[in-house]
Amino acid sequence: MNYRHSFHAGNFADVHKHLTLLAVLDYLLLKPKPIFYLDTHAGGGEYDLSGDESTRGNEWNEGIGRIFNGHFTSPLITRYIEVIHKAQQGAGKLHTYPGSPLIATHVLRDIDRRVFVEMQAEECLALRKLLRQPQHHMVNTTVNHGDGYQALNAYLPPKERRGLILMDAPFEAADEFKRLEQALLRASERWSDGVYCLWYPIKSGGLVNPFYAALKRSGLRNLLLAELSVRPADTPLGLNGSGMLIMNPPWQLDIALRSAYTELLPALAPDSQGSVRVEWLVRE
Repeated sequence: MNYRHSFHAGNFADVHKHLTLLAVLDYLLLKPKPIFYLDTHAGGGEYDLSGDESTRGNEWNEGIGRIFNGHFTSPLITRYIEVIHKAQQGAGKLHTYPGSPLIATHVLRDIDRRVFVEMQAEECLALRKLLRQPQHHMVNTTVNHGDGYQALNAYLPPKERRGLILMDAPFEAADEFKRLEQALLRASERWSDGVYCLWYPIKSGGLVNPFYAALKRSGLRNLLLAELSVRPADTPLGLNGSGMLIMNPPWQLDIALRSAYTELLPALAPDSQGSVRVEWLVRE
């Protein structure tokens, strides 16, 4: 697997994914009891936007770069931009982009347990070094080198009884949709009450459609689709949109996400070619 997220850090899919992740975490953190957070494909945690890999495609310019200094009415967008600003550590301008481990660390409390799993040894080492820095306050945190899908067997069900599983696979493998579906089925058998967020790409050819169909047949309930596309689905250019399948979403999350995505879309797709889809794949 040659995937390195640093080429894509801060692009429109990251904005969509991490805004959604923050929204779910904030809902879960409204209650005082501790939660469990597992990130199955954690990555390196932080990405230099002036580095060779980020500047090769400059994808962040069409993502976080378009909204970093913007003003929005949606509290979900405002919250997300606030966390990205904090990640700059007083630099005053956008120079790094935080991955999901760092975003989660910004909002989780000391009482919350977090586990980050990363398959690539170099990325795992970078994440360990990053979270050991004093400003990140590495409390109640485990960073494991290994297969994130297998980690679901090791950590579920958690003792906390409440929490969130983020599955953000790189989609380099041809059968990744199938692997993701099977991982969710196995995990839900062990912990049916958990909140699961599964990221997936939206490309031409309808590659995601068999994934939808399989989940409809699976017997799983309470499945929400939360998608944001910056180009028409049939555009043969690569990544047209970004999706999050959310199982057991917090109450009224769909309403809040639809409002946020609708306001966010014109900034990320100024040519008005994009779309928003927030709807139930399977209701409770």
